Amino acid sequence: MSRPSDRRLIAVLLGAALLLTGCSGAGTPADPVPSPTHIDLDAWDEEASGNGLVLLDADVARATVLSAVREAGTATMTGTYTNGAGRVLAVEVRGSSEQTVAAFTVGGATTTVVVADGQAYVNPSATTAGDGLEAGVFACVATDDAALTRWGALLHPLQTIAEYSADASKLAAPSDGTVDLVLGVDGTLGALRVSTEGAALPSTLTRADAAGALQLEFSGWGEDIELPDLGAPVGC
Repeated sequence: MSRPSDRRLIAVLLGAALLLTGCSGAGTPADPVPSPTHIDLDAWDEEASGNGLVLLDADVARATVLSAVREAGTATMTGTYTNGAGRVLAVEVRGSSEQTVAAFTVGGATTTVVVADGQAYVNPSATTAGDGLEAGVFACVATDDAALTRWGALLHPLQTIAEYSADASKLAAPSDGTVDLVLGVDGTLGALRVSTEGAALPSTLTRADAAGALQLEFSGWGEDIELPDLGAPVGC
């Protein structure tokens, strides 16, 4: 079942498609698409100026990015989250919503999460073990288990991008083949940097507020994911 946010994004994409194709309903002309105000259309070269992302408003641009991420399937996401106290969580995730290998490291101790074939496995560090989970050993867990949900939206790139770009407010001026999708009012919370050439795929996400700072890089779009040896997982 799709989440409300996914349903909203699907509706946005369908609405954009209807406007572009002119299929807005019999006898009812579509409202004209508003001209973008953040780019000089007189200088726009349709053949040389990329994928057209910069012509969209923030909502449709975000929906286009999420669609491109879904189509790519897999990605590698690396970076850090630093909380307000300065404690650093290192993140390394490879995969998609269907298949994921994620490593979360705090103070040199790593917890590994694997999702494959509809089953989730967790190999906790000594600091995250407990509740029947043994450090250094993979165990099967339910999708709503705290050992899994504690990592929130960081479990795969699509979920991360969707979660942390929800308050996108506008696009900045394009530069060097990329454009920033500004997060928060006037970019006060950060930016999602996206390619303006080819597929509209992100390269970096930077976000910060009073709770902490998130810095991520994305690469390896569409590459195969190699699953680790799970051994004989406990509780499967």
